[in-house]
Amino acid sequence: MKSTKAALCLALVLALPLAARADDNADKLAVATKLTEKTVLKNLDTGFGGALEKTVSTMPEDKAEKVRKEAKAEFDKQRKELLEGLSKQYADKFSLDELKELDKIYEDKTYQKFQAVNADPKSEVNLLSQAVVTRLLNMLTLAAASDQTGGAPGGLPGGMPTPAK
Repeated sequence: MKSTKAALCLALVLALPLAARADDNADKLAVATKLTEKTVLKNLDTGFGGALEKTVSTMPEDKAEKVRKEAKAEFDKQRKELLEGLSKQYADKFSLDELKELDKIYEDKTYQKFQAVNADPKSEVNLLSQAVVTRLLNMLTLAAASDQTGGAPGGLPGGMPTPAK
């Protein structure tokens, strides 16, 4: 009887760290899921919604509705997969304290204001960013084209292009 009791006590003592680790992992996953929802997936939701509406804007309404329904169903499936995968990755890569610190950052009102300015497609910040990105993409396109047509190897024909304003 004493040996059974001792074995049970030993098993309990050994199991406590495992249970605590399981709780910690569950907490990490919960915080990581919350972070993924309000960061990556929030941006994905906004971007996909805008792209979908732009895509269907020229379609007849009956076809647009069918495309919306099918696209949203696939989006929901992919979104769930992304949420689960990213949440697990973040939970694996960060401690619970680190995840909580990240959560505080995303809850910060100044940070939210910063994000809102960056998300506004009409803001000067976005207009400036888009102009620079467009120039850089044009530069790369010209470099690739000059390479295919036998232009200067690795060089840009005529310098940096400037998009029409």
